[in-house]
Amino acid sequence: MTAKNTFSLTGFLLIFFFGSGGVWAETVEVKIIKSTFIPAVIEVKKGDTIRWVNTEELLHTVTSGKAPMPDKEFNAAYVKKEFEVTLGNEGFFDYYCELHPAIMRGVVIVRPTGEEGK
Repeated sequence: MTAKNTFSLTGFLLIFFFGSGGVWAETVEVKIIKSTFIPAVIEVKKGDTIRWVNTEELLHTVTSGKAPMPDKEFNAAYVKKEFEVTLGNEGFFDYYCELHPAIMRGVVIVRPTGEEGK
């Protein structure tokens, strides 16, 4: 392998693994415990994945919007074990459980990629 080929392969691998911005997407987990979203408020970067994990035998939903009005940004009806979503837009996203709207509510704050806790 020549030096030119080694450089091209190295460059390709760096771009493949790190992307052009060198920023990794993450998965942030929200657990459903005792009919509560824990944590209730999470902050993620644009492109990160949010995973809700139901630790109970009860069925729950993860529905975007302010109870009782869904906004159709995301919805998982009857989460038995897990539900994941990746949000591509920045902003504040309220969500709730349609089966238990009085007690199960949360917020996802999506920041621009590369913005850390500003």
